[in-house]
Amino acid sequence: MAFVTIRIKGAEGYTRTALGKDRMVLGRASETDIPIKHTSISREHAAFTKEGDDWFVEDLGSSNGSYLGKDKLTGKVKLAEKDIVKCGKARLTFHLGEMGAADAAVDISADDDDLDLDDGDAPAAAKVDGVPDAMMCKDCGTWMSVAHRSKGENMNCPRCGHANAVLAH
Repeated sequence: MAFVTIRIKGAEGYTRTALGKDRMVLGRASETDIPIKHTSISREHAAFTKEGDDWFVEDLGSSNGSYLGKDKLTGKVKLAEKDIVKCGKARLTFHLGEMGAADAAVDISADDDDLDLDDGDAPAAAKVDGVPDAMMCKDCGTWMSVAHRSKGENMNCPRCGHANAVLAH
């Protein structure tokens, strides 16, 4: 078994997702196995695949590309424990084993990459000051883009329908 810890750069909190199938697609579309509702994520951004005992990641032709550390993915790349996969503003830390077995608290504030990626869906100037770009549903853990929402506004989760209040940093 394996799982990923998902953080959105500039947003508080994280979520963990088990890699429960041999191929799991990450993307902005609700139909993906790992949905991340953020404007920097393409509809189908990247895929995690299991071959034997090994896990791999590959970019699926996303607008912003996918990175393993600072290296842009150009094909399928084997993952190792605590590898950090970058997809848009999302940082996914790969873990072998059961969820909860590893400490997933990875500090991405020290992430020194200078990639300012935007796939064109939302110009940077349209973001609301003092409000994070994304937040996690308090009920099911799905990431939702809140870049164009006001502080205190309620937003229903696209996956479970739970009403979540947009919070400031």
